Amino acid sequence: KQFLTDVDWGDLDVLLVDTPPGTSDEHISAVQYLKRALGPHDGAVVVTTPQEASMADVRKELAFCRKTSLRVLGVVANMAGVAG
Repeated sequence: KQFLTDVDWGDLDVLLVDTPPGTSDEHISAVQYLKRALGPHDGAVVVTTPQEASMADVRKELAFCRKTSLRVLGVVANMAGVAG
């Protein structure tokens, strides 16, 4: 909470918050604190990998974003390490 509410970030173009997979209490708190500062073009970028476990986590994250009215800016498929 202190990191998100007590720091004077000044004018930012981007604030990237990297969170572990899931929709824990930390995710809920972060969205609640950040929503006060979000503009109409702000939102989440969700990153996934081709593994089914990762895609399942992303589906949960997208449902979480819908439930909390957090705009999804995009989904990035990290293909690093995939032989092609």
